[in-house]
Amino acid sequence: MKTNDSSQNSENSLSNRESFFSGSVILSFLDRLCSGIYDFLKNGFFAKIFSSYSENKKTFVQNKYAASGLKRGISGLRRKAAEKIETSHIVNSVASMASGFMTCKLKVIGIFLFAFGAYTGIFSLITGLLSDTGYIPRSNYMTMLTAALMVICSVPLLSTRKTLSSAISSSLICRKIIPWLGFSIDKACRTGETGSSLIAFILGLAAGVATYFADPLIIIAALLGVAAIYLIMLKPEFGLVCLFFFMPFFPTMALAGIVIVVTFSYFIKWVRGKRIIKFELLDIFVMVFAGLLIFGGVVSLSPKSIAPAILFVCFIFGYFLTACIVHSREWLIRCTGAAVLSATLVALYGIFLYVIGASAGGAWLDTDLFSDISGRAVSTLENPNMLGEYLIMIIPMALAGLISGEPMKRSKSFISICCMAFCLVLTWSRGAWLGLIFAFIILLFMWHRRSMWLVVGGVLALPLLSFVMPESILNRFLSIGNIADTSTSYRVNIWRGAMRMIRDNLFSGLGIGEGAWKKVYVDYSLPGIESAPHSHNLYMQISVEMGIFALIVFLVVLFLLYQSGLSFFSKLSKADDLQTAYFSETVKTGYSSDESAYLDTASSRKQKIKSSKLRLRMAVAGPLCGIFGVLVQGLTDYSWYNYRVYLMFWLIVGLAAAYVREGRTAVAEPVSHYEC
Repeated sequence: MKTNDSSQNSENSLSNRESFFSGSVILSFLDRLCSGIYDFLKNGFFAKIFSSYSENKKTFVQNKYAASGLKRGISGLRRKAAEKIETSHIVNSVASMASGFMTCKLKVIGIFLFAFGAYTGIFSLITGLLSDTGYIPRSNYMTMLTAALMVICSVPLLSTRKTLSSAISSSLICRKIIPWLGFSIDKACRTGETGSSLIAFILGLAAGVATYFADPLIIIAALLGVAAIYLIMLKPEFGLVCLFFFMPFFPTMALAGIVIVVTFSYFIKWVRGKRIIKFELLDIFVMVFAGLLIFGGVVSLSPKSIAPAILFVCFIFGYFLTACIVHSREWLIRCTGAAVLSATLVALYGIFLYVIGASAGGAWLDTDLFSDISGRAVSTLENPNMLGEYLIMIIPMALAGLISGEPMKRSKSFISICCMAFCLVLTWSRGAWLGLIFAFIILLFMWHRRSMWLVVGGVLALPLLSFVMPESILNRFLSIGNIADTSTSYRVNIWRGAMRMIRDNLFSGLGIGEGAWKKVYVDYSLPGIESAPHSHNLYMQISVEMGIFALIVFLVVLFLLYQSGLSFFSKLSKADDLQTAYFSETVKTGYSSDESAYLDTASSRKQKIKSSKLRLRMAVAGPLCGIFGVLVQGLTDYSWYNYRVYLMFWLIVGLAAAYVREGRTAVAEPVSHYEC
C-alpha cells in the first residue's frame, strides 16, 4: 500500500541520516554539542525558574471574592442590567435600522452617492472659481476628485435591482471575507426591500452641504465609522482585529477611540452574560503598572503629563482586550494574520517611498560616516527607528507562521517576510537589526533542538559576510558601539545625564511625557547635548518618568509573561496526547477509498499530535520573540516614543498571553482564574 511504502521510506531516510551523523566524527561532535546546549537551556537552573509559572494558584483576591458572596451580588446586578439593555428602545431601534439598511435597495444607495458627489463637485468648483487667488486651489481639486469617484461608483448601483443583503450573499469576495472577519454570511441575508429614492436624494444633498464645513473624505469616514462601531458592538473581537490591522495607518486618537469602543462593547457583552472576563497573576501586575502610569501623570513636575498618562493607560487596555477576552483560536489567528498583512503593506509602502526618494534624509543619519546611504525608510510611522521596532515585532510572528503554516500559507508568509526584512534593511536601524538577530536566535531555540545547527552555522559563516553582504550594510552594522558615530555618542551622553536624573529621583520619578523631561533634563545634560526628547533607552525612560518601582513592576510583567510561555512549552512537550479539536488538518488527497482508514490509525494520530504541537508552540513563540526583539532594541532607543508602536507592543504582549491560555486547553489541564 502507498501508506506502508511511505512509512518505510520515511524510516529508511531517518536511519540514513542517523548513520551519516554517527559516521562523521565532526558532525557527531557538533550534534552532541547542540543537544548538550539545548538540554542545558531546557533543564538548567534558569530554565526551572522560567518554566514554573502556575496558573492554578488561587490568589487572596479570589478567595476573598468567593467568600464574601460578591460574585452573587454582581451576577444579580448583571442580570438586571441585561434585562434593561435587552428591552431598551435604543438597542431595538439600532437593530431595526441595521436590518433596514441591509434590505435597502442598491439603487437607493446609488442615488445618495450620486447626489452627494454631484453637489460636492459642483459646489467645490464654484467656490474655487470665486476664490480670491485667481485660480482653483489644490484642495478643491482633491475635493472634486473625491466627488467624481462617488459619482462613478454610483453608476453601477443605479442600474441594479438588488438589495444590499442579496448583493452580499451573491458576492464570492464577500462570502470569503465576511466569515474570515468572524461574521455569519447567513445572518447578513435579509428578505424584503426598503429605501426611498426621494429621502436618499435629500440626504445626499445634505451630505453635500456638510462639505462646506468638513472635507468629504471626513464625512465618508464618519459614515463608515458608524457602521464599524455597530459591527464592533456585535462582535468586540472584530474591533480587536481592526486594531491589529489599522495600527500603522490610523492616527493615535482614532486608535484610542477604537480601544474605547471595543472595551465598552465587551463590557456590554459581559453584562449581558455573553462574554466572560478572566484574570491571572500576569494581568494583575499589568494593572499595577497601569496604576503607576496614572500616578506618574498626576504626581508630575509638569501639568502636561496627565494627557500622555491617560493615553498610555488607554492603550494598555489593548493588552487586556487581547489576553482576557479572546478565548478562541480562530480569533487569535485572525489577529495574527491581520498584523502580518498590515506590516507587509507598511513595508511595501516604505520600500516604495525609499525608491522614489521620499525617505528620511540626514535627520537620523551621520552623513559624514555613512555618505553612501542616501536616506532611511519611514513608511507610515514617520521615524525609521519606530518603523524598525514595529517590523521586528511582526517578523518573528511571520517566521513562526512559515514554520507552522499558520496564520497563512507558507508561501504567503515567505513573501511577507521578504518584504518586511527588505524594508527593515532600508530603515538602517542598527538597534532593530540587532533586536531581530536576537529574536531569531530565541525563535530557533523554541523551535527544535536541531535548529541549534543553524546558530552554529551562522557563527561559522560570520567571516564570509564580507564577501556576500553589501559594504554599506556591513559598515553600518559594524559601527555599533563606534563612539565616532554622532548617533552613538549622542546617546551615550544622554544616558549619562539620564542616570544622574534617575539617581536624584529614584523613587518618585519626574512624570510622564516630554513636558516633565524637558523641564529637568537641561539641568543634567552634558554640554552640547542640551536638547533631547527622551533618554533613548526604554528602561531608563521608565525609571526617569515613574521611578525604580515602575521599572521593577515592568520587569516582573516580562518575567511572568515569559515564564508562562516557557511553562506552557514544558507541559506541551510532556503531553502524550492533545484534545482532538487542536489537531492540525491532515492532507487527505492521494489516498484511495481502501486506504482512507489509515487516517485513523495510531501512526496517523501520532503525526497529527506532533504537527499540532508544532503549531501550538510556534503560535506562542512568534509573539514572545517579537517582544524580545523590541526589548533588545529598547537598550538603545525609547521604544514607546511613538504611541502607536506602544499600542502594538501591548497588543502583542496580550497576544502571547492569549495564545498560552488558549493552548493550555489543548493539554486538558484545569485552570483556576479570578473570573467575573
